[in-house]
Amino acid sequence: MKKINTFIIPILNNYEGALKLVKSIKKYTPDNYYIFIINNGFPYENIESLNTIKKLKEESHLWIDPYRNLGFGKAMNIGIKLAQTEFVTLSNDDVEILYPEWWEEIMIKFRLEPKLGGFNPHSFVNKNAQGDRVIQYDIKDNYTKDDILKMKEIFKNEREYIGGCTFFTICRRRMFDDVGLFDESFGQGSGEDYDLDIRAARKNWIIKGGSSTMVLHWWGKTKDNMPKGIGISNYDLIAAGNQNMERKWGKHIDKDPNGWSVSGKGGPQEPLDKDKVNYKDNKWYQEVDL
Repeated sequence: MKKINTFIIPILNNYEGALKLVKSIKKYTPDNYYIFIINNGFPYENIESLNTIKKLKEESHLWIDPYRNLGFGKAMNIGIKLAQTEFVTLSNDDVEILYPEWWEEIMIKFRLEPKLGGFNPHSFVNKNAQGDRVIQYDIKDNYTKDDILKMKEIFKNEREYIGGCTFFTICRRRMFDDVGLFDESFGQGSGEDYDLDIRAARKNWIIKGGSSTMVLHWWGKTKDNMPKGIGISNYDLIAAGNQNMERKWGKHIDKDPNGWSVSGKGGPQEPLDKDKVNYKDNKWYQEVDL
């Protein structure tokens, strides 16, 4: 079968979670994909991680072992640059696919909308405003068609919305040729997906999310998995992401009625720091040296 999609999966210590993801890909997805894994973690502290890594390597088409944590943006950018497929799926290491119809559901959306640049399925595990993880459907080993219908009914109000949080976003590869890659100046990870939403909209691309396709995402597990020794918490990452967005695009619409939103509306048409940053070709992103 022709390969039309590349799963790009940065891993941050959550090797067991990544293995569940890869197994779910194989179980529920047509054989039309490659799996690229960028190992951002620190696995050499225990044999158990090394054994899981061995299994992951056997299941992947490309394994990259950098000398340090590259951060979400640079890790994804490396995968996007190397991918030669029509689609790329940008995935966290804490996601699981639930049923076999998911891929065709996504493809229908792309066939219907020529300017759809990316779509992110919905998860029934989310975080509330206080940052606590909330599970809104039963955790099972296998889900029936009836289960999936019930999930979608629970989240019918979120069936489709503009803007995406890139924990499992299927994208047209050519969108990145037009819009540019993730902004690596955002660091370890947070906010660069919202920045991409805005830049995509400026180029008339649409990035969406919604419950028309469901997955299981253990929201926040990757950020919660930052090594304690380097002194960065989940809160620190989110705060830094907010600061980077304000530096580049000003205040969010929650703080300013004319501010930016993930739909791409509001805020300045060009980055506020464009006179200080060497942005190339009006694509408004930075790459950071290795």
